[in-house]
Amino acid sequence: MRLTKTLTGAMLFAAMLVPALPVTAHAAATLNAAGEGRRVWLKLNCYGCHGNNAAGGMGPNIQHTEKGDVSQAMAGDAMEGGMRSFKGYYTATDAANVAAYLATIGTKNEPKWVDWWNAVP
Repeated sequence: MRLTKTLTGAMLFAAMLVPALPVTAHAAATLNAAGEGRRVWLKLNCYGCHGNNAAGGMGPNIQHTEKGDVSQAMAGDAMEGGMRSFKGYYTATDAANVAAYLATIGTKNEPKWVDWWNAVP
């Protein structure tokens, strides 16, 4: 009984020492199609195979790939021995945005940042 009162008192004292942290949710800012495509590119770790600027690595160079080809590849419907399927991890809009991002690589409009989870890159 005495131990319970001591522990309860200690927990109350500790709770007074720790300031209450505000609970806020930060929604990611909506970017243009290329910016959202960059966000998906980073989130799905596409650069792990295709290189940070999509010029190739373990996977092929996919700079300036057409929207239909991006959708087909992300669905896992690419050539035999191609990349894994990302079905369930992206939407049709995400695929279109990745294609928009790939179209901007090497141009002045190419979005560049490394943390996809930042609300405002």
